[in-house]
Amino acid sequence: MAFIMKKCILCQESEADKTGSHIVPHFLMKRIDNLDGSKGRDKELGFVIGKLDTKSYFGRDILPEKLEEIYGEVNDELIENNNISFIEDYIFCSTCEKNLGDLESQYSLSLKNYSDYDTKYISVDEEGVGFLFWTSILWRLSISNASGITLKPKEEKKLRRILNRYLKDFDLNIIDEDLKNIGYKLLRSPEYKKDKEEASTFLHCSPFNNRPYSIMIDEFILSFYFKTSYLKGMTCTFYGSETLNKIAEYNTPFTKENIYSVKDVELKEIIQKFVNHGASIRMNKYAEILDELHIKLGGKGKMNPVLKQKILINILSSKEPSGVKYTLENVKKVIVQTMMAENNKG
Repeated sequence: MAFIMKKCILCQESEADKTGSHIVPHFLMKRIDNLDGSKGRDKELGFVIGKLDTKSYFGRDILPEKLEEIYGEVNDELIENNNISFIEDYIFCSTCEKNLGDLESQYSLSLKNYSDYDTKYISVDEEGVGFLFWTSILWRLSISNASGITLKPKEEKKLRRILNRYLKDFDLNIIDEDLKNIGYKLLRSPEYKKDKEEASTFLHCSPFNNRPYSIMIDEFILSFYFKTSYLKGMTCTFYGSETLNKIAEYNTPFTKENIYSVKDVELKEIIQKFVNHGASIRMNKYAEILDELHIKLGGKGKMNPVLKQKILINILSSKEPSGVKYTLENVKKVIVQTMMAENNKG
C-alpha cells in the first residue's frame, strides 16, 4: 500500500516530509537525557516515568557494555522496540522545520547570559524571540502524545497561528489579536548541575495546571498564561516554585525576555518535591492494583496489609538492572513471586 504523506501540522499546506523532528530542542534535552553529560547527538539514555512503570530509551551511539549495565541482556527485541522520546517523523515540512531550527539556534545563544541568584536579567535583546521560542515548546509538547500536557483546542490553534505567522522573520504585529492578553514567566537556575553528576534534571509538564500551564525543563521552569487575569487569580501549586514565580517578571510578546535567576538549592528542593510526589502516586497506584487483584482472586475488601507491604518492598528492592526494574513486566513478576512465596509458607 502506498504511503500517503500528511500535511505539515504547523503550516497545514506543505507535505510533512521531515523525519527526526525534536519536540524539545536538543540543546535542552541533552542535559536531561544524554549519557554522562555528553553534548553530541545519539548519546541519549533516558527514562520516561509513568504512574505505573518506567520506560527507557537509548541513542545509537550508546556502547553495548553500557546497554548491558542498564538492561542486562541486550537482544533484537530490545533494539527493535527502542523509541526515543520526543522525536517524531512526518509532522513538519522542510520549511517549518528550518524555521523552528533557526529560532532554536538564536535562542540557544541566550544560555550563556545569566545573573546572580535572586536577581532578574534580560536573556534575549530582540523582542519576541523568547516568546516565540517558549510558545513553540508549549505547542509542540501539546501536539505530542507523550508529553502529559494538552492545551485546550482553541489555545493550541492560537499558538499554531502565532508560530505560522511569525517564525519566518519574528516581526510581531502589535495589533494582532492573538498576541494580546498572552505571556509567560520564566525561572532559571543557571548554576544547577554544573560539575555535579548527581544533579538530575527532568522534563515534566503538569497535566492539571492551566492557569498558568507549568513546565519543568532542565534548569528552567516555565509558566505560560493565556489570560493576564490569571496573574491575579488563585495560585496554582507547582512543587513550591509558585513562591519564586510571584517574583518573576511577566513577559509579553513585545518585551525583551526577563528571567528570574534562582539558587541551585531552590531548584533542587523543587525537583525533590516533584520526585517525592511521583513516588507517592506510584506507590498508591500499586496499592490500588493489588487490592483489585485481591478481589479478582476471590478475596474481599483490601489485600492483607502485611502481604501488600512485602510486595511493595520487593518491587523497590528488586535486583534487576535499572532499565528493567520498574517495567510493568518486572513489577508483575515480583507480585507473582511474592504471592507464591507467601502462599507456600501457608
